[in-house]
Amino acid sequence: MMLKVASTLLVMFIIVHLCENSVGNDIFRIAIRRARRPSSNKTNSTISTKIIANRQKSLSSYAKTSLATSSVNENLTNEFDVYFIGEISIGTPPQNFRIDFDTGSSDLWVPSSQCQWSCNGFNKYNSAESTTYVANGETFSISYGDGSSVSGFLSVDVVTINGMAVKSQTFAECTYLVGMTGDKNDGILGLAFPNLASDGEKPFFYNMWSQGLISQAIFSFYLNPDTSATSGGELIFGGADSSKYTGSITYISVSLEGYWEFPIASVRVGSKIVSSSTYAIADTGTTLIIGPTAQINSINIAMGATYDSQSQMYTVDCHKRSLSSLPNVTFTIGDRAFILTPLQYLWILGDQSTGYICYSVFSPSDSEDSNGNLFWILGDYFLYRYYSIFDINKKRVGFATSISYDWMPTVDSSLFPTSSTTTVSTTSTMKTTTSTARTTTVSTTSTMKTTISTARTTTVSTTKIELSSTTTTRTQPLTTTTTITETSPSPKRGNSTVHKRAIHFPYAL
Repeated sequence: MMLKVASTLLVMFIIVHLCENSVGNDIFRIAIRRARRPSSNKTNSTISTKIIANRQKSLSSYAKTSLATSSVNENLTNEFDVYFIGEISIGTPPQNFRIDFDTGSSDLWVPSSQCQWSCNGFNKYNSAESTTYVANGETFSISYGDGSSVSGFLSVDVVTINGMAVKSQTFAECTYLVGMTGDKNDGILGLAFPNLASDGEKPFFYNMWSQGLISQAIFSFYLNPDTSATSGGELIFGGADSSKYTGSITYISVSLEGYWEFPIASVRVGSKIVSSSTYAIADTGTTLIIGPTAQINSINIAMGATYDSQSQMYTVDCHKRSLSSLPNVTFTIGDRAFILTPLQYLWILGDQSTGYICYSVFSPSDSEDSNGNLFWILGDYFLYRYYSIFDINKKRVGFATSISYDWMPTVDSSLFPTSSTTTVSTTSTMKTTTSTARTTTVSTTSTMKTTISTARTTTVSTTKIELSSTTTTRTQPLTTTTTITETSPSPKRGNSTVHKRAIHFPYAL
């Protein structure tokens, strides 16, 4: 994942419970309920962000296996919209861990019982207590862009999610953790391609598929932007949940395996195109939307944002600006435009007593893939509005309008003068004439109907994991050594070779 947002804001826990199997499509639904911890009394909160510096990682061979017919379920919790946590167990009898599910990395790691002070407060795996443990012994080390890192050695054991056991799964027992203090997750489970795996081991999802535990080599995410909602989201292994999106799915082929990287026809702010024929990755481990510095600067300047050197993010004067004065930002993917309106790309922090500050979620980072191409990272602020499907078999990513697209945060009356008379677009996409054509400008009050020829996929034998959002980022870099990026509770920016930047908010949250 790219960026993990560390924050002394209210920490939100999602208490997940398993619901009944939905009728007719073999999807297991796991509901999530949120419970708030007491508010922090601190007047400073810190958001650490990660900047990606990807390097090439040697590719490893992987023999693909045919699908089978079953389903898997997993429960996820939402750690204040920073990262997505679910329960897994390793070994026999099971040893339980809280895991961060990350589409920006490929390894599975947890703290080892051999880890001492740096692993205090985390659940630890003890191989001596598992009858199914198999020694591997290869060394393991990952360095994250925020300066954090983990190291240890590889082991093999059974990994279980909601009763579905994946046998002979290689994972890392970490004996030393750096910069992980205060994290709510014990470890990370990566969902990217095998190319990013540290030692060429088969990633968890690939094993799940090859062992016949799911009928389709697909997993999908629904992320709910409404932090007051009972359900924070869900992760499904084996298919997609058509009740969580509207319209049809737009698929785009993966252009480079490693991350889930795909081409973008254009990015524009208002009527101005700031990028064309570029690339992006979809990363659940990144909270913000990250792009090349020049292009991100153009977007923020167009919205009248000001760079804040203390937080190292752009801010918008939402006390003076009206919503109607702010432009939409549009990503054209395939032949479809995916629109973000102002309230969908502004991160509003604070309260009436301490004051409000409005941050742009567009953050700069000149990250390059193994071909030397700059790429964007579409983190949670994009994925909140668009349901995402990851298809390993067909090597493609799909996006559809989320059922939560039209949800907007409650805005204090002191913000956005005349905003009450401003209509925000309720349509998230429009079709362009060709996959590479530049789309026309869409104002904040306009809506256009989208018609996409791509048929909606049905779910067969799937495992659903309800998710809640938390600001964190972990993305693994394409390097000869395995690296997964992680950040401490703050807006996450996903890739594994990323620098950490601290954002200090002079307001009580």
